[in-house]
Amino acid sequence: MTGMGFAEDLFGKSPTEVKIQDIRKLIDGRIEENHRLEYKRPDILKNPSKLSEWVSAFLNAEGGLIIIGVHEDKEKKEDRMYERVLPTRIGFVGAEYPKETVEQLIFSNIRSSSKPAINIYPVRDSVDPSKAIYLVEIPQGDNPPYQAADHKYYRRLNVTKYPMEHYEIADFFGRRRKPFLTLILELINVKIEDPVYQFTLRFFLQNVGKAIAKYTRVTASFRNLKIVEAGYLERIDYLRKAPSVQFTDNVGVIYPAKFRTQIADVTLKVDAVTEPIAIKYDVICEDMELFDDKYSFGVDLLREAKEKMEQGQEVTLTHSQSGDEEIA
Repeated sequence: MTGMGFAEDLFGKSPTEVKIQDIRKLIDGRIEENHRLEYKRPDILKNPSKLSEWVSAFLNAEGGLIIIGVHEDKEKKEDRMYERVLPTRIGFVGAEYPKETVEQLIFSNIRSSSKPAINIYPVRDSVDPSKAIYLVEIPQGDNPPYQAADHKYYRRLNVTKYPMEHYEIADFFGRRRKPFLTLILELINVKIEDPVYQFTLRFFLQNVGKAIAKYTRVTASFRNLKIVEAGYLERIDYLRKAPSVQFTDNVGVIYPAKFRTQIADVTLKVDAVTEPIAIKYDVICEDMELFDDKYSFGVDLLREAKEKMEQGQEVTLTHSQSGDEEIA
């Protein structure tokens, strides 16, 4: 196969332009199955669980094309290590299986954390357009492994499939796309009335990973700071032995994106202006390891932040190359 889609590579035209005579050419030319081409009789749609095994196998390998509506025959030769599978005749899929039904049968029987980009193209009978052959174009899955309806994971090998071994499945899970959440702390208000320093931190999350973030939890603890207002965040001082808040979201998701998602505002007051301030936090979500970080700074940074805000600038906590905290 080349850089084109599997159907386009096989037929030399867009799959939407494929006609019944193009299917007949495969039969007349005795184009046998290969590691990216599979023929299936129309009655495979009566057993969507079985069909899902072949879909799983292609998704977990290099992708390929399943043609539903072509009968096949196996031919084994002594000098071949595996059987040749050849197309023999057309067997149209009936009107009881429109394209929408075929899509539902395929997608509802594949289990994965993300929907695979499978395309289904009907090739209509020129005499009775209610009957069709279906080209099911399956890409190499971008977030494997993909599970079939029988709860097994399959993979394509030559012209057949096999249930994957545990080590293969584990390897896929180790390489799958994952979310990665970063916490952005923005100073939105600084009030200084010596000796009182008070400021508000706005918490943002950004997903810089390659998968949706679910079941998110953010925890922040403060040293040399008192919590004046924490909004709807849960106070967990008793767990951390310090003023602490926690954000938990078991319902929403955060998509990989350049924009930030605001989660909370926390207003804080400095206890002792001569002592350093510390903000320690951790972030975790499904499929992401716990990430923790810490900011330490003095009231000089708050004075600098106040000046920038008075000039209309946004102020965000960052780490400098030297390791000292600064604002951007």
